Amino acid sequence: MRVVFVHGWSVTNTNTYGGLPAALARNAAAAGLAIEVSHLFLAKYVSFADEVKVDDIARGMQHAVAEEILPVLKPNEHFACITHSTGGPVVREWITLYHGDKLADCPLSHLVMLAPANHGSALAQLGKGRLSRLKAFVADGVEPGAGVLDWLELGSDQGWDLNLAWLDYDCVKTGLFPFVLVGQKIDRSFYDNLNAYTGEAGSDGVVRAAAANLNYGRLRLVQDGSELELLEEIRAKPTAFGVLPGRSHSGETIGILRSVKPGDDGSHPTLHWVLRCLQVADAPGYKALATELATLTDGTQTAEREEKVTTGFIFARTFITSRYCMLVVRLADDRGNDLLDYEVIFTAGPDYDANHLPEGFFVDRQRNLLNRGKLTYFIDYDVMTEWFQRPEVGDKFGVKVVARPATGYAYYTVAEHRGTFSGLRRFIAPNQTQMLDIELKRHVREGVFQLTQNLKPEKFAKQDPGADLPADV
Repeated sequence: MRVVFVHGWSVTNTNTYGGLPAALARNAAAAGLAIEVSHLFLAKYVSFADEVKVDDIARGMQHAVAEEILPVLKPNEHFACITHSTGGPVVREWITLYHGDKLADCPLSHLVMLAPANHGSALAQLGKGRLSRLKAFVADGVEPGAGVLDWLELGSDQGWDLNLAWLDYDCVKTGLFPFVLVGQKIDRSFYDNLNAYTGEAGSDGVVRAAAANLNYGRLRLVQDGSELELLEEIRAKPTAFGVLPGRSHSGETIGILRSVKPGDDGSHPTLHWVLRCLQVADAPGYKALATELATLTDGTQTAEREEKVTTGFIFARTFITSRYCMLVVRLADDRGNDLLDYEVIFTAGPDYDANHLPEGFFVDRQRNLLNRGKLTYFIDYDVMTEWFQRPEVGDKFGVKVVARPATGYAYYTVAEHRGTFSGLRRFIAPNQTQMLDIELKRHVREGVFQLTQNLKPEKFAKQDPGADLPADV
């Protein structure tokens, strides 16, 4: 089996792979895999140049695969990819660009993604300068590249488009087996006191478990009068996902990639589960391993629920880690315009009141810097679930959008969806992301364009906007 390693973002040396390539080759035979050291390709790609985008890297990967991988493959032989961090989206982008219309022809058989930023990273919004000062991102003094950073920002247009495309894929049916392995421990040697995201619960210090997971969906709500109607719901095909015990994003101590030693006997959790993933040969085997990884995730998150942190000599804190989910909201109107000035209000209780939501429900909210119509919420799933189990709270849950301008020649009206929490749980789950596409009606009034037979000059800048244009205009 040929294995290609694809690194993450702003990496300048292939030592980022640590001892995993050597350990993989050392333990392959015992796992029934024919992997030789000469068959391991350590990918080198440039992600620290500002002009380079993920699309550019995917195109470069196509050239490298054609030149270096395909010529050495035997007839009907495929290759496998093991990626870290941004390497996951890079390979997925390559699949979409060159094999998205016919996955069965893809020469890739196994895609094992370690801590992939499939839905972005909350850290990306900090910007080049601040990220380059974080110990987790320092790479030989080289600043991270802005082009890739734009993709990684939560709610980016590029990330949204890639995940939208993957909703249509049935990878396992065509013989392409994707896996997501992530940790949720924080390596305190990489923690930055000025940037809480490096110690964010539900993440590995860089990527949230929910942002790594490829078990996600898309809901489309469209305004009709004052209501937001659910017109479409799509779920991605199930993808094997596991939270590995004791793993963080980076570092030689507990990093999911670099902590593997060359002489490891197969007991390291990353090496163990990578080997298990590469052993999968068919759809039943894939489904069985996905079930095992789900059990592993439950065990890991139960064991790591409490984390004691001591600072200095006397100060100590205990963090109770919940399970989290992520909601990526896209707001646009029926003319294709992204909304810039708006409020998204979640409601609950008998009167659908925003004040009836539990404390700690929303952990974080980020608006995308390049597209202000994208908003990402990080939600404490366990707090939310416990709250709605209380009899006095009830089952009602909704969302209201207030967009501006609310008056003038072109304007928006308030739109609201009133549903139930039990209904919402069909779409969200712990460690998962939900894409929420909201479309508002853009109202235009007759006064925006009028004809006159009066040949004398007349002022019209402040005239009455008049009635709304007919619905069919």
